[in-house]
Amino acid sequence: MNLLKTIVLAVVVLLGFNPISAAMRGMNREPDSLTLKEAFKDKFFIGTALNLDQIWERDIKAVAVVKKQFNSIVAENCMKSMFLQPQEGQFYFKDADRFVAFGEQNKMQVIGHTLIWHSQTPAWFFVDKKGKDVPREVLIERMRKHIQTVVSRYKGRVFGWDVVNEAILDNGEWRKSKFYQIIGPEFIQLAFQFAHEADPNAELYYNDYSTAIPEKRKGIMAMVQQVKAAGGHISGVGMQEHNALDNPSLEEVEKTILGFADLGVKVMVTEMDISVLPHVRPNMGAEIGERYAYSKETNPYEKGLPPGKMAELGKRYVAFFNLYLKHQDKISRVTLWGVGDGDSWKNGWPIPGRTDYPLLFDRHYQPKPFVKDIIALTQKKKVIKKMNKSKYLYPRDYMADPSAHVFENKIYIYPSHDRESGIPENDNGDHFDMQDYHVFSLEDVQDEVFDHGKVLDVKDIPWSGRQLWDSDVTEKDSKYYMYFSMKDKNDIFRLGVALADKPYGPFIPQDDPIKGSYSIDPCAFKDEDGSYYLYFGGIWGGQLQFYRNNKIVVPNELPKADEPALTPKVVKISTDMLEFSEQPRDLVILDKNGMALRQGDTEKRFFEASWMHKYKDKYYFSYSTGDSHLICYAIGDNPYGPFTYQGVILSPVVGWTTHHSILEFKGKWYLFYHDSVPSGGKTWLRSMKVVEIEYDEDGHIKPIHGLSS
Repeated sequence: MNLLKTIVLAVVVLLGFNPISAAMRGMNREPDSLTLKEAFKDKFFIGTALNLDQIWERDIKAVAVVKKQFNSIVAENCMKSMFLQPQEGQFYFKDADRFVAFGEQNKMQVIGHTLIWHSQTPAWFFVDKKGKDVPREVLIERMRKHIQTVVSRYKGRVFGWDVVNEAILDNGEWRKSKFYQIIGPEFIQLAFQFAHEADPNAELYYNDYSTAIPEKRKGIMAMVQQVKAAGGHISGVGMQEHNALDNPSLEEVEKTILGFADLGVKVMVTEMDISVLPHVRPNMGAEIGERYAYSKETNPYEKGLPPGKMAELGKRYVAFFNLYLKHQDKISRVTLWGVGDGDSWKNGWPIPGRTDYPLLFDRHYQPKPFVKDIIALTQKKKVIKKMNKSKYLYPRDYMADPSAHVFENKIYIYPSHDRESGIPENDNGDHFDMQDYHVFSLEDVQDEVFDHGKVLDVKDIPWSGRQLWDSDVTEKDSKYYMYFSMKDKNDIFRLGVALADKPYGPFIPQDDPIKGSYSIDPCAFKDEDGSYYLYFGGIWGGQLQFYRNNKIVVPNELPKADEPALTPKVVKISTDMLEFSEQPRDLVILDKNGMALRQGDTEKRFFEASWMHKYKDKYYFSYSTGDSHLICYAIGDNPYGPFTYQGVILSPVVGWTTHHSILEFKGKWYLFYHDSVPSGGKTWLRSMKVVEIEYDEDGHIKPIHGLSS
């Protein structure tokens, strides 16, 4: 057997084939050798719309492209109601069955399009035998029967459905379709309800064109919010993206991506094409009933697309895909509306008889020259340079106490929102009278921060009194939990929790504070075994001195200077993430001799601003010393402690104290903190910053000079 192996290997070498170098080439492939679905595999699904010749595999060249390049498919027409149920009660499933089977055979994501649409709905849907509009309850029942018959037939086989198509006009108003006229705006909520009842596990989408028009975007967002508030199950919103060479602007498309994502739904590009032909009117969308007369002037590329125009088209496509990649954490799918140029509906709309070039593959199903440039976008790797100086993250407003985490491959920051309250300074911190939280995100530490806006306000919290202080956020099972500190109606600090479906909120608060909670500055920590812990506490205005053994004591005094210092608290969080699962424990910080730090050791003892992170299997508890203005840290082997004091992370900055957080991102470690330089030293008007930190070979954090970093 060994002799046989030697002979085979010798033949392989003689033939010039090196299996090792072949494997290495596979690990670092050029764009020309990658397919679209390979390139975007870990980004989002890449899809295409199929016509009947492709569904039935009569168009051999097109089918080969579909199988090679795409991993998601949608039926261009055969699943619309006029084809599935041309007469009441008479369903025709032959083409749709074949479409779903094609997707299953090729292990593709299958999308159903579309259940409810004002266009391509058979006329009988809305009228009785006399041709008059049917009553509201009749149309609702027809809608229910159609949706549930179709969706239940493909239950567990169709990944997601375009439930409602194009219900909002460009001006943001409701389209006065027959569905709207007879049922009212509730028809959308009912459509999603019926679809969810038929297949509770299918994703359900709203789909529309020209979503980058600000008025339309606002109208769609308002509609989705209404449906969700009424209990509707909307999984995502589709941007059709029937675009032109000069509109819409990328800026407005990005606003749409962010706006839709802020609704707590997935975002997808559902029908993309880019027309190279002259406009009939500005902001031409995809209104199927809009038609115009043919003229030679509107069909300039009948004999082929000039190289200059091809380059312009390529530049536009690359720009869009670059934007989609930027927001790959929000976008789940990008679907092209057709396989090759000859398949595109744009050849016949809005002017029949024209020759357009709107897709990635030409009329012979060959990739256009820029397809490799789109693929190349996925192969770029950012070089992360060392951050030698700190930088301010959001100079346009005062944000403090930054708790930073990595969610969805991006840095999210949860700060307090400082404001000029007019309240005189005092040791209780009454002048820190914050009233809301914003969420910020960063694609990279060197990038500009993005403000996701206000996500929680004092007035939204049922038990609120005043002073919305430090907060932190953690994730479990795709839900996000914000733990925050605020005074209740009795002016006692308590800890609350608010929930969101996305890391950027909005966060919905619980009706009551966490039972048994007190003091300030919660830090939520997820350990590697799946346990969650909350660290909290702060003296002086943070009221920690009010408590001993988790109960209020009288008098409310700090320990004497030679007595053990007050400790921060640690508690395991319940499995539902809404309560403590136990009584909070003391987190003891020891000196090098194993003795608890003393209250009089103001440059080492705990004051406020807990943070926990892990480095090389050790637990690092960091905190502020308050009136001595240091950020220090201690190391332990257990999330409960004890912890041994190690040293200073950050020396004093301009301002009173420095709340902070520490995280790892792309192989580097960063400290997020704040100072009061931009406000001229006003301690209650702080600005958040970030700086890179380093560990030495023994795991010690190299100290940072606060005034010169």
